Amino acid sequence: MKIMAIILLFILLAGWDVPLLIKKKQRKDLIVYSLLLLTGITLSILVSFNVHLPNPSKGLETILQPLGSLLKTD
Repeated sequence: MKIMAIILLFILLAGWDVPLLIKKKQRKDLIVYSLLLLTGITLSILVSFNVHLPNPSKGLETILQPLGSLLKTD
């Protein structure tokens, strides 16, 4: 039931925004919007199945922490 609600919500969102983008001939915006929408629906469905998703801030911390230590002037 959760998945049906998620899909319905995303269909409503796309039904609201996509025709406007097509009417205004904003092709690049439509492509980016579609990719973000597909990413969002995929992540939402995975969360509804209780799939463990990694925290993106942990990855950023791993990348940026060595850079921060290089910039320290102690």
